Amino acid sequence: MGIEKLTWRFLIHCIWLGVWGVDTSSWTAEVPNSVSGLQGSCIVIPCSFNYPEPKIKPSEFTGIWFKDTYEVIYHPDSSNAITDYRHRTELVGDLRQKNCSLRIDPLHRSDEGPFTFRIEIKNYNKASYKDDRVSIAVSSSPDPPSLSVMEEVNVGEEVSASCSVSHSCPSDPPRITWSHSGTPSIQSQQQTKGQWEETSTMTFRSSIADNNQPLVCTAAYRGGMTVSSSKTLNVKYAPVDVKVKGVSSVKEGDSVELRCSSDSNPAAHSYRWHNSRGRLSTTGPTLTLENVTRLTEALYCTAINTEGQVPSSPLKLNIEYPPEIKVDSACTSDISMVTCLCIVDSEPPSTVEWSLPAGHLPSTRVEMHGSVTMVTLQRALGFSETVHCHANNTQGNATLSFTVPTNDKMFLLYVSIGITAFVVVVIVIPMSACLLTKKCGTSHSDQPVASKQDMDASKSASSDPSTSRKEQKDTSSETHANYYTNDHLYGNMEAEEDGDPYECVGEDDAVYGNI
Repeated sequence: MGIEKLTWRFLIHCIWLGVWGVDTSSWTAEVPNSVSGLQGSCIVIPCSFNYPEPKIKPSEFTGIWFKDTYEVIYHPDSSNAITDYRHRTELVGDLRQKNCSLRIDPLHRSDEGPFTFRIEIKNYNKASYKDDRVSIAVSSSPDPPSLSVMEEVNVGEEVSASCSVSHSCPSDPPRITWSHSGTPSIQSQQQTKGQWEETSTMTFRSSIADNNQPLVCTAAYRGGMTVSSSKTLNVKYAPVDVKVKGVSSVKEGDSVELRCSSDSNPAAHSYRWHNSRGRLSTTGPTLTLENVTRLTEALYCTAINTEGQVPSSPLKLNIEYPPEIKVDSACTSDISMVTCLCIVDSEPPSTVEWSLPAGHLPSTRVEMHGSVTMVTLQRALGFSETVHCHANNTQGNATLSFTVPTNDKMFLLYVSIGITAFVVVVIVIPMSACLLTKKCGTSHSDQPVASKQDMDASKSASSDPSTSRKEQKDTSSETHANYYTNDHLYGNMEAEEDGDPYECVGEDDAVYGNI
C-alpha cells in the first residue's frame, strides 16, 4: 500500500512537471481564491473547468481533488483519499457539464487548503489545474444576521422586517426564527465565492405592547450554534390607562394631593382636571385639594400627547368623618309596643348600640345604606322612660337620648277605654232586657196588671167601709186609665191567646228602631 501511494504521488509530481507533454494552454479552471465556511457546518467549493474539445466527445471523466501537499482529499474510489477526508468529501458537480464543485461536510478547522482540481478524460487526456487553487477560511462562529425594519411606527401600522444571513451550505441552510409572531417567508439566493444568502421576511401589525421592545431574529446552524440580531421598536400611541391616583382615604378637613398617570408614547405633555360641574384651573399632572369635605365631588383628569387625548375614570375620594345622628331619629309607640329608630351618617359606617341606665339593649334590626346606618329597637310598652342611642367609628362617637311613653300615661288610656266599655254595657243591656220583657209578656189576659198605687188604694178601702165603694169606683177608673195609658204606650204590641207564653211577636222593627 505504501508503494502505491508513493507511485501515485510520483505520477502527480510528473504531471506538475509536464512530463505528459500535453499543451495545457487551453486547460483552464475557475475557482475562487478563497471561500468562507463555519466549522461544523458544510462548505461547497464552486468549480468549473475547461479543456480542448476533442473530435470525439468524451464519455468518461474522473475528477480528483488534492491538497497542495499532493494528498488526495477526494477520489471516486474513497480508498485513494487520505483517512481524514474519507466520507467527508463529495463531488457535487457534473463533470460532463464541466462542473467540478466539491462539498466538504462537516468542515474541520484544519480544512484550510489550498486545494487543486485534476481531471482525467478516458481515451483523451489528463490535467491538473495547478494555477487555480482555492483556500478555505474556517470560522468558529458565524456573523450576526442583517436585520432591517422600520423602527418608528404608529400603533396599528403594518410592520415589515427582514433578516438575512450568509452561509456556505446550501443543502442545510441555517434556520431563521423571530421573537414576534407574524407571517414569515423564506428566500434563498446564491452569492459569489461559494456563499448563499438566506432571507426571512415577516410582517405584523404593531401594538402598544411592541413599544420599546426588541425585535429579534435568530439564525440557528446545524450543530446547535446560534447567532442573533435585534432592533428596538418605537411605537407611537395616544394615552392609555389614564388614572387619578392618590390616598384611598382622607379625613374631613384635611388636604389631599392627587396625581394623573397615563401610559403613552410620546409622554403626555399636558393635563386637564375637571369634576361634574366643569373644568378646574390646574393643568399639571398633580392637583391639591384643600379642606376636603364629605360633599367633595368625583374628579377626572385628561392626559394629552401628540397622538391624542384620553380622560380617566372618575375618582371619588373616601372622606372619613365622625358619626352624626340624624334629626329624623325618634321613638314611636302603639297600644303595646315602643319602636325606636336611630339614623347615623358616618364614614366609615358606625357601630350603633342602644342602652338604658341599667345597661345595653340588643337591637332588633340593623340596615346599612352606604354611609348611613339605620338601627331599630322594639320593646314592650313601659320598659323605660329614656333610651340612649350610641354611635361610634374610628373618627369619633355620638349619643342621642330618646323619651319614650311611660306606664302612667298608658294606664290612663286603658282606664278611659275601660270606663267607656262599662257605660256601654250598663246602659244598653238593661234597656234591651226591659224592651224584651214588654214585648215578650207571659200573660194572655186582657186585663192590665195593677200598679203598686192600685194595690195600696185597695187596702185602704178594705179598712174603711164608708169609702170602700167610692174608692173602688175611683180605682176602677184609674185602672182603666192606666190600661189605656199602657195600651197607648205599647200600642204596637199584641198578646197571643194561644202558643208559647214566652214567644215574642214579630213585626217589632218600629218599636226598637231607636234603641
